[in-house]
Amino acid sequence: MNNWRSTATKLGGISRAQVFKLWASGALGSVTLGSRRFSTDEQIETFIAGLQESTSDQMVEASA
Repeated sequence: MNNWRSTATKLGGISRAQVFKLWASGALGSVTLGSRRFSTDEQIETFIAGLQESTSDQMVEASA
């Protein structure tokens, strides 16, 4: 499981605030243990895959 710092690193070094915004919006899945929040490797991979899909869709639309 990845705390905010590990999650931020795996997402290219984004800020703490951005990680918490992604968690709050539900865009990036997370689990809570006590008062601490984490993302699993699978949740991070799913989030990245979603970004790749939306980028691919935008490229297809732009070339049409």
